[in-house]
Amino acid sequence: MKVLKCPRGHAEMKSRKIIKTISFRGMDISCEVEAMVCPECGLEAGTLQSAGAIQRHLAEGYRKRAKLLTGHEIKTLRAKKGWSQQALADCLQVGVASIKRWETGLIQSKGMDKTLRLHLEGKAGKDDFSGNRPFSIPRIKLVIKRFEQKLGWVLLKKTDRMLYAAKYLWYADMVAFRDLGAGMTGAGYAALPLGPQINNYRDLVEAIQKADVKQADPLSPEEEGIIEKIIRAFPSARQVFEAAHREAIWEEKPIGSAIPYSEASKISEI
Repeated sequence: MKVLKCPRGHAEMKSRKIIKTISFRGMDISCEVEAMVCPECGLEAGTLQSAGAIQRHLAEGYRKRAKLLTGHEIKTLRAKKGWSQQALADCLQVGVASIKRWETGLIQSKGMDKTLRLHLEGKAGKDDFSGNRPFSIPRIKLVIKRFEQKLGWVLLKKTDRMLYAAKYLWYADMVAFRDLGAGMTGAGYAALPLGPQINNYRDLVEAIQKADVKQADPLSPEEEGIIEKIIRAFPSARQVFEAAHREAIWEEKPIGSAIPYSEASKISEI
């Protein structure tokens, strides 16, 4: 290890474990970190490694105080179920990068924490969040493209937040589950401020845009009929947006929480 001299001209600095209390997101978090300390004047010097460790300690400490699953808990619960990171990502309909980040320090939202607990603590039925169908990005694109063809305008744009596409998709999945017993795409949905939205849509938009619809199972005549019915009910983006905001299964959910398919029978606008 490289010898580090005290910048004040004292002796060689020594590695010590110290307790630091740092304000983080409005909370005072105490964490033990390793730092170089001058034995004469007590000057402390951090390292790149200690800076990274402090960030991880702060994130874990905050999650404990906020009653969110810590990275260690997510990893432990996932291993207990025998799931890989990819398997958990598939259950949540998020990118595997999100799982890796949550397990190594990124703080998940309260809504996503509830969804994680539902899956990892064994309280969620698969059908509640997948609609009786395997999650398929190519099928998401296929359904969006079918809406575009019939509406006559573009729903999925390069810099899109899926503000309107997600509403048409949500109705397609929920109505198909209600009427046919299975959704169309297997996507999971959350109650966000601007209405129902695909879980972690930011991680999925690029993949949806690049997906090959030829890899998707073709739409059945019954599914095509549901898409036609949705278009007749909501021929404009504003209409589908406003209708989604009138649905009780969105309106009654806390922001960030999952919208289960089991509540599809409560859809009232179509």
